[in-house]
Amino acid sequence: MAKNYHIRFNTKHGDSDLVWRVFEDGVEHLVKNIDIRVPVTGENTMENGVQKWNISCKGTMRIIDDIAYIWH
Repeated sequence: MAKNYHIRFNTKHGDSDLVWRVFEDGVEHLVKNIDIRVPVTGENTMENGVQKWNISCKGTMRIIDDIAYIWH
């Protein structure tokens, strides 16, 4: 079953190479790269009362070697 994803740049990554925040139905995953093979749209969400802008899509995700792959 397809899940909802919101993807944002991790502005607080510091020295880490985990520069992407991927939210899978609200659960956060930090990854170093993303490979998205489904249509995407822009969408805003609220996080702790702050409006955030995301890339949004629906699909299935698998994380391999800190890379998030999202497909149908």
